[in-house]
Amino acid sequence: MNTPKYLTAFLLLFSTVLYAQQPPNVVSIFPNSQTINADKNTDITISFDAAIDPQSVNNSTAKVFGRWSGPMPGNFLLENGNTQIRFTPSESFIAGEWVTVSFTKSIMSAAGAPLATAYIWNFWIKTSQGVLNQTVVDTIFVREPGEGHIQTYGAYAGDINNDGWSDLAVVNETSSDVRLFLNDGSGNYANFTIYPMPANTRASTNEGGDFNGDGKIDFAVGYQNTVPAGNLGVFMGDGSGGFLPVTSLSASGDVRALEVIDINGDGFTDIIMAHRFANNLSVLLNNGDGTFAAPNPIEANGQGEYACSVTDANNDGIQDVFVGTFDSREVILLLGDGNGGLTFSDKVDATGRPWMMAIGDVNGDGFADVVYSGNSNVSAENAVGVVLSDGQGGLQNPAEYFYGYFPLAIDLGDLDGDGDLDMVASNYISNNYTVFENAGDGSFINPIFLQGSTNPSCAILHDRDNDGDLDITGSDETDDVMILFENTGSVGIRPGASKLPEAFHLYQNYPNPFNPSTFIRYNLAKPSNISIKIFDKLGQEVAELHSGKQSAGDHQIRWDGKNSNGLQVASGVYFVRLTADGLAKSIKITHIK
Repeated sequence: MNTPKYLTAFLLLFSTVLYAQQPPNVVSIFPNSQTINADKNTDITISFDAAIDPQSVNNSTAKVFGRWSGPMPGNFLLENGNTQIRFTPSESFIAGEWVTVSFTKSIMSAAGAPLATAYIWNFWIKTSQGVLNQTVVDTIFVREPGEGHIQTYGAYAGDINNDGWSDLAVVNETSSDVRLFLNDGSGNYANFTIYPMPANTRASTNEGGDFNGDGKIDFAVGYQNTVPAGNLGVFMGDGSGGFLPVTSLSASGDVRALEVIDINGDGFTDIIMAHRFANNLSVLLNNGDGTFAAPNPIEANGQGEYACSVTDANNDGIQDVFVGTFDSREVILLLGDGNGGLTFSDKVDATGRPWMMAIGDVNGDGFADVVYSGNSNVSAENAVGVVLSDGQGGLQNPAEYFYGYFPLAIDLGDLDGDGDLDMVASNYISNNYTVFENAGDGSFINPIFLQGSTNPSCAILHDRDNDGDLDITGSDETDDVMILFENTGSVGIRPGASKLPEAFHLYQNYPNPFNPSTFIRYNLAKPSNISIKIFDKLGQEVAELHSGKQSAGDHQIRWDGKNSNGLQVASGVYFVRLTADGLAKSIKITHIK
């Protein structure tokens, strides 16, 4: 039977309209999801199976955020008949950082059909050749002179003043504040500015994001204590290299982990948190202006949610959530639906109690994996674990590594520049940082121990001196210091960067511990104005050993263990600080009687 011509025309029109209403599908992206070695000046592209409306592509609907460099400005270009969007950044990314690319549901086809869900993925910026066994070049005091214990927990290494250098927003639990150290343009930090939070909040976990869409880094901090003022605080960037006063928000309870996420794909940065005692997760949806709706509790199918990390685990362009549970000792994967929902996918048992997580493709298969620090008061349970994912929502049982006691934190980064992610654990009780080399297949070998101060709490992996390799900055929550480890393996220095000369070095004192005196050796690359001072653990000056001009070369000075009044100091930990022409290095020494 022949189909009437009018019916054929109707069906053709109907199918054309129906096709026009279909959302465009993503065909390819570059750099690929979970890539480890993207260039610091890389273009970013996304291709679709249909032409895109150029008017729908702008800085509100397409966003790029470097974890340390912050919101990335740049230009958009539509190519290949408007089926491909190219983003060219106007600034360089920071070596070794984690980058998030977001194309929101407001991207439209030329026929007016929006994306069904946002498309969001992550990749890493490559690093130069480096080393795992890094050298301490400075110890920074986080306390004010004469101040008591503030419990320095960790830091965020974002470029707060947008000068291209990694700053440190240091979070302190007991003093309930953030102390902002701006990078001096050579990888060093001097004075800090204090940004208070409500008293007794015990602020700790933290992350950066652009919450109000103004192109500046903002900063969210979770409160461990439940107080009338709220359960987390948000500092908005003031546009001048600092923060506005904190805004405290309500959550579902104590905040043990805090991450940023665009859970509903609207282009606004939301906040997801883990609550051990409330026994759930919760999400604060961004209203689009940096204010947030009431918390939305989410069940993670575990007991005592303590850690969480966000990425696309199954390469569908939708952000998913890995969860660590302290009480049921599990690693759980929740898959996102792109519209605000999370669905349980899989879970595996962990030996220790997951405390913190980090994510990345550790075995090179293109899928996100998760590593965790697991600890308890049983030595056999103090391990870091590596959980590989299959890219389909499934998890493998963890491989665990028992090096270091009471690991509080875990971090990933390509420290040696060989194209895979190495791992650093911060060990609170054994007073060290364990650096693991990735064998290239997701197994970790050759552990190296970097000495801490007293009780290491966190490590931040960032290119602090802009020479292309990853340095380690460790925090100590008993001595309230930041320890600067330098990666000495870089093969080149980023243009415009300056490094401490190799010959400017402060060696460890001998003997150490000492009684009654000790010798301090140092080397100057050139004639310099120097000062050598001794400080106690409170940051108070105890004695000045030398001040004035000194020639280049090796030098040694003796400290007799006496303060500036000629009195013998008490037993304990002290710090030697050498300043030469405005640059500084410190070492920790111990006096015994």
